[in-house]
Amino acid sequence: MKKILLAALIAVFASSGLLSASSLESLRRSSENIEVNTSGLKKKSAAAEKTGASDSGLKSRPATAQYEITPTPVNGFAELIRAILKLLFSPNGDIEIQNPSTQVPEVEGVMEDDQEEETYSEGQAYDPVDLSSLPQDPFQPPAQAQQPQQPQQPQQQGQPRVDIGGGQGDRIPDDLRRKAMEAFSANQGRIENKRYIGVVDFAQHSSRQRFWIIDLQTGAERAMRVAHGTGSDPDGDGFATRFSNVPNSKASSLGPYLTGALYTGKHGKSMRLHGLSSTNSNALSRAVVVHDSNYVREANVRQGRSFGCLAVANSEIAAVLASLRGGALIYAGLSNSEF
Repeated sequence: MKKILLAALIAVFASSGLLSASSLESLRRSSENIEVNTSGLKKKSAAAEKTGASDSGLKSRPATAQYEITPTPVNGFAELIRAILKLLFSPNGDIEIQNPSTQVPEVEGVMEDDQEEETYSEGQAYDPVDLSSLPQDPFQPPAQAQQPQQPQQPQQQGQPRVDIGGGQGDRIPDDLRRKAMEAFSANQGRIENKRYIGVVDFAQHSSRQRFWIIDLQTGAERAMRVAHGTGSDPDGDGFATRFSNVPNSKASSLGPYLTGALYTGKHGKSMRLHGLSSTNSNALSRAVVVHDSNYVREANVRQGRSFGCLAVANSEIAAVLASLRGGALIYAGLSNSEF
């Protein structure tokens, strides 16, 4: 019934030219969470017939500029039909950036992509993570930053410049921070670890520090690099432009995640993720996790691509697990967009 009502609404709006392509995904997401109750409409209609009420006595007033609507029709009837069918029957979280950045930053190296995909089987036993190996204070600098400083050596040509992890990095864009906190508030009943929150900005190049951990008690932030999926970056330029919730897409997924069990897997220390929206609901079955990796470095390089996982550098994984384990929220989004 819900899909029938949605199809009827789409047909009405499409015929009047008020349905835009950009509104389709928002309409679908709204329909997943709202039950339409038509009983009130039927009662109101019956009452109107009984009293003989009509709108013939109403005086029309010209619309003012603030109420005018500028329609943006979908280009082409075939595209409209395709979009409607996808909206109704394929809620797969597919999102594509229409105008991706073409200004690829200069990097000092390129990391290899992931060669081994994570797996998930319900009920399967995995080796645990030794909790004593995790830091008590996740915001302490990595171990290599605490070593005595060595005399500076001339940098060889082509050698990546290694940054100290755990720094401030780029600040979290205000709009992305707001969306992350809205997701945090909306999922309060599910979140057990309310001290820390993770935020990922997939709008930024993979060479940038675009994964932040925020201590909500102190306001402190820790920034680091993170990989995106090969399906999100098919041309390998370091920008993620496609996102999907479909199995075997090898793409990253947008939306809020709840952190799950820690385990030691193919990539070492890892943490399960549970998707909380229609755009990432298959995260657990797709084995989209947070994990240690050798193809992500805290350096000015194009990071290797994952199979959709949030892969971080060896120097950062312990801090990520120590802070975000136990049912914390991670919000993966795009700054300067609706996601």
